Amino acid sequence: MLLKTAIFACLALSLGACTSLTPAGLVAASRLDPLPTPPAAIAVAVGVPETVKLTDGDAEFALSFVPEDTRHATVSETVSLQVRPSTDGRPEPNSATETVYIAGFSETDAQRVAAAQAKIKAMKNSGVDGEGTLSIGVVGGCTKAPLVSLPLSTWLRTDPDRAFVRLTRTQDMLVTLPAEEAAAFRAGFKPCD
Repeated sequence: MLLKTAIFACLALSLGACTSLTPAGLVAASRLDPLPTPPAAIAVAVGVPETVKLTDGDAEFALSFVPEDTRHATVSETVSLQVRPSTDGRPEPNSATETVYIAGFSETDAQRVAAAQAKIKAMKNSGVDGEGTLSIGVVGGCTKAPLVSLPLSTWLRTDPDRAFVRLTRTQDMLVTLPAEEAAAFRAGFKPCD
């Protein structure tokens, strides 16, 4: 059985914060097999308001595999992403007030992701069925103005020679999240120095 891959763009630590996938995002998700894709080829883009600044560690990438047979251990790896503002206009921001950040792995974290991929691939090759999940989350940042809304959009690229594919539609995560989660998420953002 093929490894099922679900791709979610999430905020904070809650899957309840996931935004909806675009049709192109669904196609990208259906084509992505995270097992043979080298971590160096995986790039994420996150669009946030220009009043929000992200730095290394403000976004996370998680890869997991939950076997159907509970005699097998779950594989789960979460790493912080290295982020930088996009300097070439790609992917194109949704508006003039959005900043797009490109995120990837440090060398050490790429090795951790590769090790998780290898464990999952070994399980799959030995006939272990289960469900795989790849998630991208924003977990903090700083603000240049009071955080009254947080529209977020995401893109994914699994081949450096191809364009980013819009993964999720823009949604205001402070409206989408339940009140308690929105408050906790908002607390993760501090004023920029």
